[in-house]
Amino acid sequence: MSHQVVQALSDQQTRLLEGGGLVLVLLGAVALLIFWIAALISVLGAPIGCGAKILWLLVVFALPFLGSVLWFVAGRRSAGMY
Repeated sequence: MSHQVVQALSDQQTRLLEGGGLVLVLLGAVALLIFWIAALISVLGAPIGCGAKILWLLVVFALPFLGSVLWFVAGRRSAGMY
């Protein structure tokens, strides 16, 4: 990349963060963290076997967002938790 392109990207990112973008990024990060923690708590409280819990915990830890979505979409349903 040329120096001008890198500088333009840097200026654009700085303006985004100055214009309240940082608040949005932080809110999004906190929301994702809460979603991830909720998935972990839900897996631990699920009425499934120990092996299945370990597998789901590994999925949620390995793929924080995708694993959480998979748990809430497919895992809870298969565990009988609607």
